[in-house]
Amino acid sequence: MNPGSSTFIWRGRDVALFAAIGAVSACAYLLLSRPESSVFHSIVDIGAWLRGAGAKPAVVTWPAWGYAWIVAWVPRFDWIIALQASLGAVSLAALAVRLRLSMPRQSAFIAILCVLAVPWHDMQLTLYPSGAAGSLALLSLLSLDAALTRGESRLGVLAGVLMGLADNFRTEFVLLPVFIGVCSVALRRRHFIEPASLRPLWLFIASALILQLPWAFFYHAQTGRYSLTESNFGHVMYVSLGSDPGNPWKIAGNDAAAMQAVRDEGYAFSSLSEPGNQVLRRLVMARIKQHPYALVPRTLQQLRNTLVAPFNWGEPRLDQAGARDLDVLRQELKARLGVGVNVAKLDDYRSRNLYSNAKENAAAALSLAYQITAVGTGSVIFLLGIAGMVVALVGAKTPRRPLLLWLLGCAALYKMLQDVLLFYQVNYLNNVYPMFIPFAAISFTAVLDRLKGPAAPLEAGTGT
Repeated sequence: MNPGSSTFIWRGRDVALFAAIGAVSACAYLLLSRPESSVFHSIVDIGAWLRGAGAKPAVVTWPAWGYAWIVAWVPRFDWIIALQASLGAVSLAALAVRLRLSMPRQSAFIAILCVLAVPWHDMQLTLYPSGAAGSLALLSLLSLDAALTRGESRLGVLAGVLMGLADNFRTEFVLLPVFIGVCSVALRRRHFIEPASLRPLWLFIASALILQLPWAFFYHAQTGRYSLTESNFGHVMYVSLGSDPGNPWKIAGNDAAAMQAVRDEGYAFSSLSEPGNQVLRRLVMARIKQHPYALVPRTLQQLRNTLVAPFNWGEPRLDQAGARDLDVLRQELKARLGVGVNVAKLDDYRSRNLYSNAKENAAAALSLAYQITAVGTGSVIFLLGIAGMVVALVGAKTPRRPLLLWLLGCAALYKMLQDVLLFYQVNYLNNVYPMFIPFAAISFTAVLDRLKGPAAPLEAGTGT
């Protein structure tokens, strides 16, 4: 398979890579816990309604309906997990195979990171829309790379369809095609990339937006307002104001705070509904007008949270008491570090004096050690990834860097900006975890080269 080719020829080592990814994914399935969340229960209710087998839930405009349609028509939940895990493994292996051809020096390091991509594997094994959205988005970028490299319009449409499907699972991706378009034009003008044609790019953007129109019409039918995204935007913005525990608005950074804010305004509807969305958006604007400069520490706190814990590495499988003790230990550690603290949980645990017993639980302590090590590893990969983006941008004013690298960088940057400016948890970067891998490999290689001393000039086309 040539770089940018749309045809994958799976060779023996590619099959071995896929098998290794599957094996680690299976280990994650056995060792990590993934209880069904309240969000998933809402999705199940929406799926039953879409299928005509249940009453209409109070809120059907959150979450997006993509996962609800899957739940509606796939008869067993474990089949859904198997489908997600398979799609995630295929997309990750396809990325590693493509990067091996365009970045041969870093291919071994990239393969290792793909195999050990626990944040990605755990997400694919969880009954939640992020896994499917991440896989579809990654396959979309691989298709767009082939489309732009070869100037094939059909592949551009395919890339748009895949991204549009991802949008129907997680609408956080809805502006990514436009972001990629703007960045690609800028990169082309500065001669960082030289695609065969930009026509596939416009088809990619148009196709992705067209596939989001059914959701917009559905949203209008339910609420009387058109929207390409879900009705939880106000909820997310309000909770994100509470990212800094010392914020002047006294907003707690959790979902219950948004729900209570709607109640305090005298309304009984959900904070995740369209009416709740409108109420919370007005409250957010009012709060910002009261203390506009408080956005600075709030954003710096989010940046700190992102740098320290950019990815979620899963919950070790423990019994009920062990899981509680682990969370007690984790919240105390977060409080001491001043990062990602759930104030409501921390106060509850301290009021019941649970810490003294929790620290004696060996299984919980071992699980915490795993999470500390994993989060530290994730932070290193994240920082190496950012450094690799800088190296790629500053040191490669030629088409030598593979086009796919720039597309992955756009996706990673898009999600990082969302995470720092808007979101309030650490798992929102999991579905772009693979996008950081090639950049981390670039940084790793740069460090090795620096340690080895001066080397011969790189040849064009190596992608290193």
